[in-house]
Order: sequence, then structure tokens, then C-alpha cells
Amino acid sequence: MESKKVKIRLKATVTDLTLAEKYKHACVDGYFTADDGRRLPYEQIGEACDEVMVSAAVGEMLREGTRVTLRYEESAELGYACTTSLIYDEAEPDALTMIRMGELNAAFRFDRRNRRQLCTYETPVMPIEFTVYTRNLRNTVEDGGGAILLDYYLEVRGVNTERNRLEIEVQPL
Repeated sequence: MESKKVKIRLKATVTDLTLAEKYKHACVDGYFTADDGRRLPYEQIGEACDEVMVSAAVGEMLREGTRVTLRYEESAELGYACTTSLIYDEAEPDALTMIRMGELNAAFRFDRRNRRQLCTYETPVMPIEFTVYTRNLRNTVEDGGGAILLDYYLEVRGVNTERNRLEIEVQPL
């Protein structure tokens, strides 16, 4: 197994779709009042419901044949501290698995051919099942670096609750 150090830059944009729906229904004359009291035009619903987080980490790229694993420590600022592994096969660029191990354990499967995937969070109380709907997956990572773009919905009991867009830049060290 070949291993090398990489720098990983992560930008996560999370859109609260439940809050966006609430704001849409509360619009009067093209304006809504955000939870923080601001009166905003309808066109700013997306911005009012987005949370953007940016972080960087040093990780490793492991290669075994055509299987690649990018592994790094994720900051608690992005939700909770954990070790994240992004696993894919270079022969199958339309699919990727994300495994998070830490306070909570989770396994996500992103697949452009089978867009709806049943996934699980393992919590101290009980496992929580949800569905990931892959809107887009683009992976240009090679030995010289590249990027992974993930755009997906989290769905709980048939209702889209969040839209997540992850931009992951990988550079060799």
C-alpha cells in the first residue's frame, strides 16, 4: 500500500431546507423576516438558510491498486471532531464512500448511478437511518492533486431536510 501526505481544504455549505420552506410560506409582499429579526427580500432566502464552514487539514492519500482512500482529521467546528475517510475506486468515478469515525460514526454512499442511498449515523443512544440523494459528484483527484465536489440532499422519512455542498481540494505535500 502506497501512502503520501496531502493538504486538504474543505468548504462545506449546508442549506437548511426546512427553514427555507418556512421563510417561503412567511413571505409577504416579497419579503420575509429571518429568525434573527432581519427583514429580507425573497431572493435572499438561500443566503439566510446557508451555513458555510471552511477548514484545512493535513491528511494522507492511501493507494492500493485502483482503490484510493483520503483520510484526515475533521475539526469540531464542522459539527464534531472525527476522522474522515473518502474512499473510491479510480475505475468507478461515479461513486464514493465517506466514513466518519469519532463521537458519532457515520457511513455515507454517494453514487451518480444509484442516487438514493440508505445511510446510518451511529449515536450513543441508537442508530439513525437517513437517505442521501446525490445531486452531483465530481472527482478529479490524482497523484498531483485535484478536487472532489459533492452535492447532496439529506432526507429523513422522505423529506429533504438539508442540502450539502462539499468542495474538497487535495494537494500533495
